[in-house]
Amino acid sequence: MKIEDLKDCPEWLMLAKTQNADVTMCDGIVVWRNGMWLDGMWHGGMWYGGVWHGGEWHGGVWCNGMWLDGMWRGGVWYGGVWHDGVWHGGVWFNGMWRNGMWHGGVWHGKGPKP
Repeated sequence: MKIEDLKDCPEWLMLAKTQNADVTMCDGIVVWRNGMWLDGMWHGGMWYGGVWHGGEWHGGVWCNGMWLDGMWRGGVWYGGVWHDGVWHGGVWFNGMWRNGMWHGGVWHGKGPKP
């Protein structure tokens, strides 16, 4: 569903720059299915697919897709590819981070991975 068609859509999502977004609301939680996130701040919810191009992540669960740039400040990453940015905490289960480290494995620590 398009963002503008959501009932009770959070303001932070309405303000974000997106393209072809396919999202739903489930018990007040944003669920991102597909599309492109171009800029803005993510304030929680579930990310299942699509491509992230810029902005900041402030919590939630990333289940799949690709992150290209920005800053991560908490949450859980389950898979996909992250090309750039800064990680400040959370849980990493698998996937790849190309500029820096994290080419796979399990990480449960806080702060930048050694």
